[in-house]
Amino acid sequence: MSPKENRNIVIDRVRKEIIGPGSDVFHCKEDFSNEIIEGKPLQRYFSSILFPKQLQPNANDNGEQEMKDEDTDDIADLYSEFGEPENKEKEIFEEDEDETDKTDTQPKYTSNTFFPSHFGITFSVDRTIEKLKTIISFGNYTKASYSAIKIPYGGEGIHLLAECGLNHYVVYDEETKTLSQTKQIKRTQGGKITADYIHFQDSLKSLRQKTSYDFSLAKVISKLFFKDKYKRNDNLIELVIGISEIFSAPNRHLEIKLSEQPNCNSENWSKEMKDNLVFHLKLYDNYTDKYYIKAVIENKTLIEKKDFLLSREKVNRLSCFQTEIRIGSDKLLPFRDYKTHLYKTDEDKMLDYLYRDKLAFGIGHNTACTWENAKFPNTPQWIKSTFLPEYDVKSQSSEIDKIKGDILNIKKLSVYNTNKASIISTLSNVSEAYQYWIDDERKVANGNELGLKNITKCEHIYERINKGIKLLSENENALRAFQLANTAIYLQMFQSQRHFGKKKEGFEVWERNETLQYRFEDYAKSPFPSAKEPEWRPFQLAFILQCISSFVEENSSEKELIDLLYFPTGGGKTEAYLAVSAFLIFWRRIQYTDTYGGVNIIIRYTLRLLSAQQFERASKMILACEFIRNHYKDLGNNKISIGFWVGKQTIPNYLEDAKKKLEATLKKLNKGDNYVVNPFQLSNCQWCNTKIISRLAERDGTYQIGHRTNRQLHSYCLNESCHFSEKNGGLPIVMIDEDIYSNPPTILFATVDKFATLAWKGEATTLFNNGSNRKPELIIQDELHLLNGTLGSLVGLFENALLQLCENPKIIASTATVKNVDKQIQGLYGREARVFPQYATNADDTFFSRVIEESKRKYMGILPTGKTTVVTNLQLLASLLYARLEIWKNASEKKDADGFWTILSYFKSLKEIGRFSNKINSELKPIIKQLQVRYLNDDSIAANNYNKLSFRNIELTSRIPNEKIKRNLDKLEIQFTGNIKEHKAYDLVLATNMISVGLDVGRLGVMVMNGMPPNTAEYIQTSSRVARRNEGLVVTLYDPFNNRDLSYFEDFVQFHKTFYKQVEPLSVTPFAENALDKMLFTLILAYFRHTTQYTNNDAAKALTDDKVKNELRNNLIQLFSNHQFAHNDLQLITEKVDDILRDWKYKIQAQRDLKYYWANHPKESLIVPMQEKANDDENLTAMQSMRSVEPSAEILIRQY
Repeated sequence: MSPKENRNIVIDRVRKEIIGPGSDVFHCKEDFSNEIIEGKPLQRYFSSILFPKQLQPNANDNGEQEMKDEDTDDIADLYSEFGEPENKEKEIFEEDEDETDKTDTQPKYTSNTFFPSHFGITFSVDRTIEKLKTIISFGNYTKASYSAIKIPYGGEGIHLLAECGLNHYVVYDEETKTLSQTKQIKRTQGGKITADYIHFQDSLKSLRQKTSYDFSLAKVISKLFFKDKYKRNDNLIELVIGISEIFSAPNRHLEIKLSEQPNCNSENWSKEMKDNLVFHLKLYDNYTDKYYIKAVIENKTLIEKKDFLLSREKVNRLSCFQTEIRIGSDKLLPFRDYKTHLYKTDEDKMLDYLYRDKLAFGIGHNTACTWENAKFPNTPQWIKSTFLPEYDVKSQSSEIDKIKGDILNIKKLSVYNTNKASIISTLSNVSEAYQYWIDDERKVANGNELGLKNITKCEHIYERINKGIKLLSENENALRAFQLANTAIYLQMFQSQRHFGKKKEGFEVWERNETLQYRFEDYAKSPFPSAKEPEWRPFQLAFILQCISSFVEENSSEKELIDLLYFPTGGGKTEAYLAVSAFLIFWRRIQYTDTYGGVNIIIRYTLRLLSAQQFERASKMILACEFIRNHYKDLGNNKISIGFWVGKQTIPNYLEDAKKKLEATLKKLNKGDNYVVNPFQLSNCQWCNTKIISRLAERDGTYQIGHRTNRQLHSYCLNESCHFSEKNGGLPIVMIDEDIYSNPPTILFATVDKFATLAWKGEATTLFNNGSNRKPELIIQDELHLLNGTLGSLVGLFENALLQLCENPKIIASTATVKNVDKQIQGLYGREARVFPQYATNADDTFFSRVIEESKRKYMGILPTGKTTVVTNLQLLASLLYARLEIWKNASEKKDADGFWTILSYFKSLKEIGRFSNKINSELKPIIKQLQVRYLNDDSIAANNYNKLSFRNIELTSRIPNEKIKRNLDKLEIQFTGNIKEHKAYDLVLATNMISVGLDVGRLGVMVMNGMPPNTAEYIQTSSRVARRNEGLVVTLYDPFNNRDLSYFEDFVQFHKTFYKQVEPLSVTPFAENALDKMLFTLILAYFRHTTQYTNNDAAKALTDDKVKNELRNNLIQLFSNHQFAHNDLQLITEKVDDILRDWKYKIQAQRDLKYYWANHPKESLIVPMQEKANDDENLTAMQSMRSVEPSAEILIRQY
């Protein structure tokens, strides 16, 4: 079965379990419209339920009890939502406003929130409309008679019925292949167990003794008896309502009693339901070109609150299930029109223009709404309510008909192609094709100001691409650097395909052999390990070309631009900026033979999960570059290397700590501990995929580790035939701070937090090549959208010092979700942003990427009714786990179930995860078992679906120790082999926003989002972790008590159709007073120590000299004056700087032997860590991280 067919099985199972019908095995029609279920429907289903209203007692003025309908005000508000305000433009579109600041963030528990008695949709129609065709459908459940209860059965072992005496109770129909009861059996009568019941049980026991546990006949017979069964009565009410009827109704509000309609069959309705189930239509005549109509179904039946229990017969009888409103008309019009929005920012106006063809046709109220996806998508013929909305997010393709074949072939752009003229000719096709597209888009814009503004930006990109090609054609060194960069990427992909494709966990040393290792020239003639040779995606190649002038032209104005690589998650952004990095590395070594050394490039990340995974990808590229350097002797004697500069919680920062951890690891290995965690974040050789911890021989019980310490930590591949074995010089990977400072790597790979260390470590000055070497020339900031709020503000402030230390580096940023990017980048870097690729006239096409009809990721929404989200989540996960068993049973290739075997479950907080993880064993497992019993699938094989769930789940959260992060990521790569008894694939992953970036596991195909994340960017990023390889499903479980969740659910389809447009703007305020108070002194220290001679720890007293102090002050004020965001705050900044320098000088006067920092000697230290500062301490504090985290507080409980 295909992944898409498997996904349909999952969706079908979720629908049956959460909404129904179809959640039991009893005989019924194929569409389950007359299903029979065991137990009450309110205890079975979790959504799409229309409840009766609750009544609660209230004391009147006389103290007497009167009954009040809790929903009275609520339903009145719902009907009057579109009132008659003076500003008619705002009146219809008030739901577009962000109400998050106006409403209480705490849930408001109303009866219609938890037990909705009404819901509806609003839509718009042309004023020429004459009538509406409406279909209202739902099911109501009544007790089933015993004669109606039948279960399909294949007929195996039917002869045993007579042998065991069960033929008195059960009959088998050969024609319909069903088992049914012949008589009812009473369990007790007069307080005593009946003889019938005893005889039945004895007969059933006899049958079980004659058959195995897995034999289903006994299970089928047991299910037929005793427990109450409920039958669904299908209701389909068609109404044709004239618009004139609505106009003639009071206030244009038409109320229709459904039981009185001619085609309504209400014989199975109670009297209360007949009298109180109504349909409302309210028309709003506020516009000249359209009507707005609200359609609401309401259950007015009343039940006292004390009797309102889901287990009560009356509540079940008066509730409507699988309720739906469907409106048909050929006069439906867009619900919102982008032209009518007023008071928009320039960016909002631009987004409205780009998304002008993606129109909404309605919105739900306490429900979602969807409409026909017609051939012409803006002319649907129907719209309906739904509690299980779906939307297929369209995929993006980077394939371009005019740019393919040799143009993109990486090997043909490398040094293995000696025809340089053909390379230039090939590259020219890229710019030419782009120019043709720009010309076409100019015609589409047809003079539109917004379209032409975008086209101007596209033309600038075209000019930069052309300039890059021209430089390659005129500058031999540039062309050689370009070819070497392509060679490095080609070799990286060759090695990855050859050694990492089949065994991601890595090889033991004894599994390797010398023939696997090629010499440099061997790659020229060796075929690529897969059928298709690697190619650039057009946007990657274009991006590389447009960046070339920033490095080749020494004084290029383009160096001042921030190039933002904006592409969907998984689109190939990392490969693009790694290729630019490779170009710069080779360019420096070719062009500046004496000054190329030291740090060339700084790559920064914000999250440790992201940095750990991306470090391995960057290491592969660096090893390829170093492999090339070894071949070309003119590329310098210094190794091309990479350094992992992160916090001590991730990796040992000091050599002494590294030695201790290495010794402890070796000791455990020699004791036979096979679960040793590698403490150095390097699990495999990134060239040949040999494990760093490995046995040298197959039967060797002793493990070796590819690290040793002497004067530095030396890492190497245990495979002696590898180019990076110990005898060949080892791996050019530096992971200890001391080693990084003493021998700065070519690429410094770091987290943003680590840069606060610059204030504390004078030896870190080597990172900025404060000698004869050129300064770092490129800073890459991945996942730019994470630099917002407090973190973004602190980073933005500190960036003033960092950019000065690097002396005007080129900056490349990347993200998949962004809004307000110009202001964000101005706040972070004080520079102008240039987005690549750039939209022109439509959000679906940038030339380098375009939206296609194919979709891999489907989103589905669920809003519980009558159940909490916690209970619904348990049922949802149980349904998903049961669905994978269905896939496994239906698949011809059992391993095809792998894509839906491991379920990724996202939570918004650690608290939610902690609460849920306790329920896995105590509640989730029993629910799965209950499902399998219900479907008569509880056999010994199916039990493997849940019996190891309690220990086959993992976490990816910030509370997981660093050394376990990599191990947990490796566990996610373990595939389901198809052997349900012996497989090792994990069942469940509980995660927080740690996974929103950096998690790239292709096999994952299903995710549960427990509520909407704090922002849309996180929602997009997190949900994009699944369906990367094949079709997959994201199920978002919304909280009905959360107003924000409810609003997203009500607008589900339109939100997902335009969710890149919905990304919230990011806020960065680097010169806010709070940011200055936290970070300014840290910035001043870092700037002073690394731009002057006063680097060493004992130079803290340098400010004794007023000349030094005044020069520092003037430089700082000048530094901030150059930043656009600082202009309005310059006086405040100056005052803060003066205060800090004054306090610094006071400290010098108080302590003559002052040092920057002296551990355990706070009085002799200028600064102390925040967590070590005492209340009466006069020391200044500097941040050791960019995170604004208060120090821990210890609570002492005094015993009396």
